[in-house]
Amino acid sequence: MWGKVQTVGTITEFINKEATLGTAASFNDLLDWALHPVEQTKEVGANIAYDKIEPFLDIICVMSYPLASVIITMAGLMYIINFKEKSISWLTKTSIAYVLIQLLPMLVKITLQILVT
Repeated sequence: MWGKVQTVGTITEFINKEATLGTAASFNDLLDWALHPVEQTKEVGANIAYDKIEPFLDIICVMSYPLASVIITMAGLMYIINFKEKSISWLTKTSIAYVLIQLLPMLVKITLQILVT
């Protein structure tokens, strides 16, 4: 079983000659665009804007976890050495900021959709 090579076909047998690159718009999408071109153009513009912003949002979301971990660790050490009020303040602010940063892509998408309508 191992070490045996079995040929099942050539590459040209697996390539579909009738396949096209890209996707074709469905008739309903085309009809919707024809009937409401302004709304469709705004929506496409909002999607393009979000696609341009999304990589930066991803970087911010990925970086927020290690930063929040360091701050929460420092707050825990401060709690141990009797800076309880400052420690609790750091913990709550860091937790709220982390959650908001994780929700940032959704909030930006919602804001763009609201601006479009």
